[in-house]
Amino acid sequence: MNNCHFFVSACVFIGDALMDGLITCNTFVTNSRQCSFILGISSHQGGNKMKNPFNPFKMLTLTITGCCLLTAAAPISYADALPPVSAPSAGVPVPISAPINQQQGIQVAGKTVKEQTADFEADITYPVIGGMLDKAYQTKLNDQIAGRAMEDLDNLKKEAADAAAKAKEAGFEHRPHTLSIKYEVTADGSASAANIVSIKVDTYTFTGGANGMPRVDTYNALNKTQAKQAELNELFGSGYKDTINERIRQEIAKQPDRYFKGDEGFKGISDTQSFYMEKEAAVIVFQKYEIAPGSSGNPEFRIPLATGSGTAQTGVKISTKTVKNEDGLVAVNMNIPVFEGLKDSKYQAQLNDIIESGAMKDMESLKTQAQEGAAAAQEAGQKMRPYTLDVMYEVKADGGGANANLVSVKIVTGVYTGGAHGMPRVNTYTVLDEAEAKSVQLKNLFGDGYKETVNEQIRQEIAKHPDKYFKDGFKGISDTQSFYVEKGAAVIVFGAYEIAPYAAGTPEFRIPFSQPSRPASPSRLVVSGSELSVGDAAIYINDSGMTLAPLRAIAERLGWNVKWNGETQSAEISKGAQWTSLQTGKDAYIYNKMAPFSLGQAPVIKEDGIMYVPLDFFSRVLKASVITEAGIIGIQ
Repeated sequence: MNNCHFFVSACVFIGDALMDGLITCNTFVTNSRQCSFILGISSHQGGNKMKNPFNPFKMLTLTITGCCLLTAAAPISYADALPPVSAPSAGVPVPISAPINQQQGIQVAGKTVKEQTADFEADITYPVIGGMLDKAYQTKLNDQIAGRAMEDLDNLKKEAADAAAKAKEAGFEHRPHTLSIKYEVTADGSASAANIVSIKVDTYTFTGGANGMPRVDTYNALNKTQAKQAELNELFGSGYKDTINERIRQEIAKQPDRYFKGDEGFKGISDTQSFYMEKEAAVIVFQKYEIAPGSSGNPEFRIPLATGSGTAQTGVKISTKTVKNEDGLVAVNMNIPVFEGLKDSKYQAQLNDIIESGAMKDMESLKTQAQEGAAAAQEAGQKMRPYTLDVMYEVKADGGGANANLVSVKIVTGVYTGGAHGMPRVNTYTVLDEAEAKSVQLKNLFGDGYKETVNEQIRQEIAKHPDKYFKDGFKGISDTQSFYVEKGAAVIVFGAYEIAPYAAGTPEFRIPFSQPSRPASPSRLVVSGSELSVGDAAIYINDSGMTLAPLRAIAERLGWNVKWNGETQSAEISKGAQWTSLQTGKDAYIYNKMAPFSLGQAPVIKEDGIMYVPLDFFSRVLKASVITEAGIIGIQ
């Protein structure tokens, strides 16, 4: 009878007309190597209801002969069983061009658009989905994602032009507006993610003022012959709002001062609530200022699909000890993390003591300063504004196999002692949860050459936005560099004013544990609508993964004049009143007599005698539009 079941399963897999049978068969022969699993591709938040993909069915009893007849009647071709493929774990960032699951033929690749003028700068990478069963739905979804990104770019250009005109009229300097878009695949379509692929898109816009505005868009969908959008009610049942609202209220109650209260606070999730899937949970996302002050960013709440499981899945829990004090001189509001359930109870007690005693010392120190400040103010006949101390924390990794048994917490301490603003401080604690627990260092994650690895990654990121950091401010990470672990990466943290102005806050740099492999060189180069010959388009990737392109071949096709000086090994480039120069071996670029800036790579001359420059040179210096997609670089 087992053989008959196998043949029935094989028959059900045949042809598009029996696709519903394929879905049924997933539950019937779930351990079979022959089975294929249905993946999902994300759709935008909210929308139509999602039915259970495992539809009820009536089993048709066939003899082995009947199965063979059915098989023979179908126009099919045979292939060997697919070998097992290890898909990335849910929540672990993957290269933007990597297939999510090669067995299913679904890929998410990144399309990059970079533009820069004196008025604005845009650095956009948005997802492009391929391989869905429903091609029409796939096209619609890709159009929706791309359309949103291009709409943001158009709006930025208009606002920047208007702001620049007003600044010029008023005699002020215009600070360029910026737009940054990036994405992350947070669920890989496995059974633990309810067969949903989930994508989170982060958009950051700066249009002047103290800081920019972030926005989070999420896309979730089930991949079927008739694809559909994934919904919270399918994941949590008809009472999903009550379930999710209660969990969110519980989390808010742990740190109430981080959120708005009353009419401005949390009232419940909406019918089109934004969320993404990650590690057997739906992560509910709110926009900045929606339920909390700007300092809370985009609040997120993790709701396990198995209601009530919470962190019990890992055995590690982190509760909150709240300390409040207000005496007229000092206002204290501290939310201190308390670890519970670590395998090493002795280490756990020591860790909790270190964290709590550090917070209490901060409070006592501030009280002493406040008393001294009050005495000085009284002597001067002035009124003293109360000092404040705020402590809050975020759990970045909660242990378990999904986090390689790493537990990581970020604690932010804000102290105000007068002046224009307070001073934030970040402390991080990352622990390997084993029978004999120990503190995790960057060397444990990246090996003996960790400093070179991390420093190079940080320099590349700084080179993308050099104006955000002190010139030559970053000298390299320290032996005791602060970092936390999150989603398969170490996030390097610097203090306020350490490498950047106060407006940059506490800069962070995300370094994946598994460094992405060196990308392949793009195969085609198109400039001003014309494809360059193989000789002219000798693009290559350096050891740091940066794309370099031939200077003269591209610049001249963009209408620039290029003059080479062999004695100084430099090039002068001009077009009308615009002028720039660059020199071999010097990572210093200028635009219209502005201060030199770095692109993370100096111009180089290869064996072919041609000078190559970073691809960003054409967007940031020559102000061209640069788009990279599917192995093709387009510049115009």
